[in-house]
Amino acid sequence: MTIDQLHTPQRFLQPAPQCEPPADSLMIRRPSARTERVLGTARRTPHSGTSGHSGTSGQSSLTAEPVAPGADVFWNTSLRLVLEVLDQRRSPAHLKSVLSPTVMELVQRLSISHDPTRGLGAARTHRTHVNTASPHAAEVCATFRRGPRTFAIAARIENTDNKGWMVTALHVV
Repeated sequence: MTIDQLHTPQRFLQPAPQCEPPADSLMIRRPSARTERVLGTARRTPHSGTSGHSGTSGQSSLTAEPVAPGADVFWNTSLRLVLEVLDQRRSPAHLKSVLSPTVMELVQRLSISHDPTRGLGAARTHRTHVNTASPHAAEVCATFRRGPRTFAIAARIENTDNKGWMVTALHVV
């Protein structure tokens, strides 16, 4: 085979067909620091999620409750602080203002215990959720990653008038 035969058009590969829309036509929405979700809103399906035996005329007896003001911001901040303490990158003393005494003791014990997952790398938050339990309390959960593995954490946060938001219960899975 000669060099002229190698440069003939039939010897070159054809470009792959365009199967996806151009990148500039896609709108990627990244989650903001604040949760924009309103809990308790009607589902967007033909089924409303309520039983037909409730005595109401197709309306749900639940009213839409927004996430307690500041709960999402507090949860994201305190979650990052707790994960930094569990990674031994921050002193547990930094959490005194955001954790109740019993949760503080739990986090201190977890931070000094032997955790083989620390070898997978630093914990990175993945998703967070905030569910309003009452006007002054919320049940929150999150997933976080260490290397290729995903872990979960759940908590209850309460808003007290004199101290602001505080984590009153915590469960790390």
